[in-house]
Order: sequence, then C-alpha cells, then structure tokens
Amino acid sequence: MRASRMHLCTLREDPADAEIASHRLLMRAGYLHKSGAGLYLYGPLLQRVLAKVKAIVSDEMARAGGLEVTMPIMQEQGLWEKSGRWATYQASRTMLTVKDRSGQTFGLAPTAEEVVTDYAANVVTSYKQLPVCFFQQHTKFRDEIRPRFGLMRVKEFIMMDAYSFHDSDESLDQTYQAMRKAYHRTFRRLGLEAFAVEADSGAIGGSGSHEFMVAAAVGEDTILFNAESGYGANVERAVGRVAPAPAWAAPAAAVRVHTPAVGAITDVMGFLQKNGYADVQPAHGLKCVLFVAKTEKVEVTVAAFVRGDRDINEVKLTNAITRLLGDQGPVLNLRPMHPPEVVTATTAQPGFAGPGAGLTVGLALFDKNTLDADTPYIAGANATDHHLVGFRIARDAAVKLHWDDLVTIREGDGDPQGPGVLSEKRGIEVGHIFKLGTKYSAAMQALYLGPDQKRHPFIMGCYGIGSSRVVAAAVEQHHDADGITWPVSIAPYQVVIVPAGKPGDAAVEEAAEGLYRDLQAKGIEVLLDDRDAKPGVKFKDWDLVGIPYRIVCGRGVATGTVEVKPRGGTNADVPLAEAVGLATTWIQERLAVLHAAAEAVR
Repeated sequence: MRASRMHLCTLREDPADAEIASHRLLMRAGYLHKSGAGLYLYGPLLQRVLAKVKAIVSDEMARAGGLEVTMPIMQEQGLWEKSGRWATYQASRTMLTVKDRSGQTFGLAPTAEEVVTDYAANVVTSYKQLPVCFFQQHTKFRDEIRPRFGLMRVKEFIMMDAYSFHDSDESLDQTYQAMRKAYHRTFRRLGLEAFAVEADSGAIGGSGSHEFMVAAAVGEDTILFNAESGYGANVERAVGRVAPAPAWAAPAAAVRVHTPAVGAITDVMGFLQKNGYADVQPAHGLKCVLFVAKTEKVEVTVAAFVRGDRDINEVKLTNAITRLLGDQGPVLNLRPMHPPEVVTATTAQPGFAGPGAGLTVGLALFDKNTLDADTPYIAGANATDHHLVGFRIARDAAVKLHWDDLVTIREGDGDPQGPGVLSEKRGIEVGHIFKLGTKYSAAMQALYLGPDQKRHPFIMGCYGIGSSRVVAAAVEQHHDADGITWPVSIAPYQVVIVPAGKPGDAAVEEAAEGLYRDLQAKGIEVLLDDRDAKPGVKFKDWDLVGIPYRIVCGRGVATGTVEVKPRGGTNADVPLAEAVGLATTWIQERLAVLHAAAEAVR
C-alpha cells in the first residue's frame, strides 16, 4: 500500500475526551472516529487490525471444534421470553430494542443464547450428533449508562460468541477445558499476556465461569491472585481467609450505650474508646447495610451484615438473595434503602441499624467469613443515638439468620488454596467462558433424544471473546511515549519504507520502489511512504501508528546502504541488498515466537 492512497490523518494532540492510552492513541493515529456516544467508525487501519484479530480467533475456535455461523442481530422478544431473560434485560436497561412496521418488538443482540438454543433445538435431534459447538463473530449492542475509554466500554462492538451442546456434564467439562486452552493459545498468538480467573456468571447465569484478563493499570476489574498457588479471581467472585479480629473486653450481656450523633463505624469506635471501652476497634463492629431487592415478581427489604472493618460485595449479596428467593428471583435490581425507608425498617435514623429487636426486613444475611454467631460485637440498637455493646448474634438477634459469602476480599487476605496471601491488580476483561448447564435449554424446551429413547434438555456451555475490545487491550499493553507498538501478528502492516532523500533523488526513489516490490513478493505486508512530507513527520506518524519495522532510504543509498529500525529498537545501517532478507527474517522470527508460545499451551 502506498501511503499517499491511505488518507492517513494523524493528530498531534490528544482528543479532549480520551482518558486512557488506547483511546488516545487509536484516535490520534486515525484508527478510530467517534460517531456518537459509545459509537465509533473503524478506519481502514483498524479494519486491518480487527481482521487479523478475528482471523486468529476464528482459527483457534475452529481448531477447538467450533462451527462458524452468523446469527441475526435483531432477536425476537418471544425467544427471550421463553428463556425468562426478557424482563431481566429490560429491568437492567442493557438491551436496546426496535420495532418493525407492524409494531413487533425486537431486541438488538447483547448476546445470543436464545437464538442459538432455538437453532440447536431444530438441527440437533439425537445424542449421536453431540457434542457440537457453534460460533460467530458479529456486532453486539449494549445500552451502556456511561460509555467511555474508547473501545473499552461502548454501545456497539464486535464479539466472538460460541455455544456448545452436550449430553453429559463430563462432555461439557471436556469442551470447557478445550476452550480454556484455545483461549490461552488465542491470546498468545495475539501477543497479549492474558490470564484466567474465577468469575461471577452475571446475567448469563450457569454453574461456573472464568474470565480472561489482560493486566493493565486502567482495567475496570479488580483481580485477587497468588502467583505461587495459581489462585486468581475477580473481586466479584474472590474468596479468601480473613484474619480474625483481636480479642477485646466485651461485657457478658449486651449493654445499651448512648452514642449521640455517631453512626459511622469509625466514629462509633472513637466515641466508645473515650467512654469506657478503650480496646474496641472497627473489627469489633457489626456493620449493617440496608437494601431493597427487586425481582420480576417481588420486592423485598434486605439487611446485610459484615464485620465493621470490611465491606459488603453487592454482587455476592445479589447472588445470595437470588438463591434465597428461589422461584421468586432472580434479583433484577438491588439498591440501598432511602433514609425514610431506613426509618421504617429500624425505627431509627440511618447509622443505628442492627439485627436486634426493632429491625423489620424481609431477609437478613450475615457474612460467614467475618462473623461468628457467638462472638461479641458492637451493633446498632435500632434506636437513634444508641448502640449495643457485647451483642452476640446467636443470643440477641431478633431476625431469621441466613449465612452466606458476602464480604469483599482484598489484598492481604489469606489465599484460600494455601498459606500465602492475595495480591491485587487491575485487569481488562477480554474473554469469558461459562458452564450454562440446562438453564436455557430447559426453559426453551430445547431437547434431544437420548440413548434411553427419552428426550432431555441440552447441557450447554458459552464462550465469548471481545474481538474489538482485544484491540484496545493490545494497545494498553503495547505502547510507549511515541505511540503504539503492535505485536507483529496484528499490526495493520508489518514494514514501512520511508524515502528520506532530497526531492527528485532518483536513486532513493528507485531503491524504495525496489524494496517495496521485493517485500511484497515475499508476502510481507508493506507500506511505501510516498507522501510529500518531511522525513521527521513521516517518522513520527509511523511511530504513532505502530508499524513494527521501518526501512529508511536516505543518503546511504549512494553507498549501497539503508537504515533499518524495529519499532522501539535501535537504528542500524545495512546493505541495501540485505534489507529485504533481514526484514523478512525479523517478521518471521517474531511470528514464530508467538506461535511457539501458543503451541506450548497444555
């Protein structure tokens, strides 16, 4: 490709709304054009990068046994009602909808479980056809509340989604592990350092899931991990060992103490330390957080309790409430109580709630990791300006006790799998795999004929990779002060030739043209910068765009040499006759390294 025909348009300044490196650099280098809030046009350069990402993803999915299909973006409301998810997605307002001329409502696909389950029910009739896996790479839509960070959080994006169908849990497990390996191979071929962590299944549901993360300081997900044991989990799912609270001189019976105008845990402890309880700490408190949970069928008030120095994890709490509600769930919305609701539930102003007499809620949940039924705590007395010192849950609680995992695990907590402690880092989610079980097939009556001559619901798995998000994640991991440093496997072009002689220098132009033809003949994706611009401008542009290898034809052509420079490396003068061979070898070696890393996955 000749640069004069590329319509290359680069920016010297960062766009005003670009907050992270990938957004900033993709916009500056002309890969992206903002069309609206959370809506982007993919420019010619980005189209090439995305095509390479998609090709690698498709190759590995096919290698893992996937069959490629294309499913409709517009999905009928009736399919989603069969699965029971229409109300969930409407309540969360994540699904965009449209109506046709007859008034029929369609959802714009945020995912495709319903469509593919309906497809399998019609094309797979017998256990003899199982297992089978269908995948696609297609546009998805989600009505993000606050689109930001360029391709990281958008309303329209490209995603690979795959769905497997099985006649046994053992078969699902085999495919699930095969997909884990396929994902690791995929990300290594893409040049990304990615790792798998345990994750919450969210709105997709199912019995288990893993996220694939790319470590990045700007990641929106918090990961807890221990490199020694190999444990890793999203904070929404993480478990860990929480150190016990230190002993303190608690009274034998719960004592009602006047605590004027102190409702926050730290303020309560500070007040008590000055008024006869010198050894109390926040860890001796019984924190109560009040919520209202809403499902399609019911609305229920909830009191959640955790040790005073810790925080409630609302994802864990939502899952716990859903389990307790059974067929009244799932929880579609969870919000904190408003102050008037707190007064109704506790007969007190906010800050003085506890599980003793006076608390009126539908459900009371206690964190099983940080709380003990027979340990003394300092709890709200359900009376304004009063607390109970020496409150014991088993003895003094006036609510039905439900114990579950509710606490937010944090850095420094003990590894659940060994003697070490957990560390924390930020990650960008680029992939997710789920064990769905029969969640969708049973609801939609998607059945196959088993060897017992009876009809059974498919056992399903689901697997997704954010193809367009991968592009942003790659830039977050691969950039420097000058611009993008693409892995060679997904760079839009592999080599750029920059003529840098005086205007009209026939020898320089002839050398550049010769290199261009010879590299093309070798199958190298090469650019020739034939623009009427100064060499310095050209160099800055290609560093920004991120072409992995640069050959400069300048004054050295007169003596038979050109300058070569790997992106981020150092300049070297080489004989003109050797430049094509060096560039070809350099590209092939780096691709081979990525392939070898992928093949090393076990």
